[in-house]
Amino acid sequence: MTDAAIMTDQRARTSDGARPQDELLPFLNNFHDIFTTIGVLLLGGGLAFGAAQVFQSSGQDIETFNGQALLMGLIAGIGVVLWLISAVLVGSQRRILPGIVLSLGFVGAAATVLIWLYIRFLMDGSGISFDAIEARFDAMDDPETFDRATMNQITGAIPLLLRIAPIVAGLAVLIPVALYYFSFRLPFTGGLMGVALVSLAGLTLLTVEPYYYVVYMPTVNVVLGGALLLAGIMFDARDPNRETRIAGTAFWLHFFAAPLLLSAVLNVTQMGWTLTVSDFDSVSATGLFGAFMGGNANAVQVAVTALIVIAVFALVSLLINRRALIVSGLLTAGISIGIIVNSAGLGAGAVVAVTLLVLGGTVVLLGAAWNPVRRVLLAPFPSDGPLARIFPPVSAHEG
Repeated sequence: MTDAAIMTDQRARTSDGARPQDELLPFLNNFHDIFTTIGVLLLGGGLAFGAAQVFQSSGQDIETFNGQALLMGLIAGIGVVLWLISAVLVGSQRRILPGIVLSLGFVGAAATVLIWLYIRFLMDGSGISFDAIEARFDAMDDPETFDRATMNQITGAIPLLLRIAPIVAGLAVLIPVALYYFSFRLPFTGGLMGVALVSLAGLTLLTVEPYYYVVYMPTVNVVLGGALLLAGIMFDARDPNRETRIAGTAFWLHFFAAPLLLSAVLNVTQMGWTLTVSDFDSVSATGLFGAFMGGNANAVQVAVTALIVIAVFALVSLLINRRALIVSGLLTAGISIGIIVNSAGLGAGAVVAVTLLVLGGTVVLLGAAWNPVRRVLLAPFPSDGPLARIFPPVSAHEG
C-alpha cells in the first residue's frame, strides 16, 4: 500500500471521531486486526507445541550437536512460516497489530538461530580453548582497584572472536529487524530497528572500550536515548500532519526512547555523568525504587528530582505533540508522588488515594487542555518552516 493510500485510510478513520491534532493509533486499524491477531497467536502456539512434539519424538538429546541442530531447524522453520504469513497479512493487507506479533516472532526465531550458529562456531570452528581462557584468569592476581589497566588485562585474556560476542548478538537482532522493516515497512519494526541500532552502538563501545563504557554509563545511556528521541523527531518532521506510516514509525521511536531516556536522565541527576566504585554500592539505596522500598533519608529529594525531570518530559511532549514521553513517566511519577505524600505521615490507604487522585487528575486535565496548552507554549514559534515541522502548530479550529 502506498503512502497516499495509507493517508486516505487514516483520514477516513479520522473523520469517524478523531480530531486532526489527535494521534491515531499506530498499532491497530480496526477490530479485524484484533480478530486476526488472535488467530496468529493461536497458530504461533500450535507451531511451537508442534515443534516441541517433533523434537521430543525424534529422541535427540539437546546436549548434542545433532539435537541442537534439529531444534534450531524447527525454530528456523517457524520463522519461515511467520515470514510467509507476514507477506500476506502485512505486505498485502497492511494488518498492523498482527504484524507486530508476527515481527516479534520472526525476529526472535531468526536471532535465536543466528546466535546459536555463532556459539557453535566459537565452540567447534574457531580454535578457541575455553580451558586456556579459564587458566589465564586463574593466573591473574585479584585487582586492587578498578581502572583501565585492570580492564585491559581482563579483556586481553579474552580472544577477539569471543570479545566481539556483544556486537555479534546486536547484529543478530538488527539484521532480521532490518530485513522485516525494509520488506514490509511496518512502523513498529522501524521503531525496533532504532532500538537495535542504538543498542548495537552501545555494545560496540562496550567491546572496544569496556572501561569507558562502564565509567561513563550514565552519559552513554543519555546519548543513546537522546539519539532515539532525535530519530523520532526527525521522522515526525517528515510528516508533521501525522498522516502516513512515517508518523507511525516516529511514534514507536518515541515510545521506545521515552523509558530509556527517562531512566538515563534520572540516573544522571542522582549519580552524575560518570560512575565510581561507591556508586555500585549505593545504587540500590539511592535509586527511586530503592528509596520507595527502603525509605531512606534522601527519598523525598530523589522523588522531587524525578518529578522535575518528568515535568521537562511533559513540556517536550507538548511541544512536539507526542504523548508517549508523558505515558512513559506515569509509573515513576506515581511512585514519586507516593513518596512525597508518605513523608507527611499519612496512612497507606491515604497515600494510595492521594497519589491516584493527583496523578489521575493531572493526566485528565492535561488531556482535556492539551491543545490550548500547546497553543500557549507554541506562541513564540513560527507557524511554518522547518521549526513548524518539529513543533507542529495547533489548528485554528482545535479547542
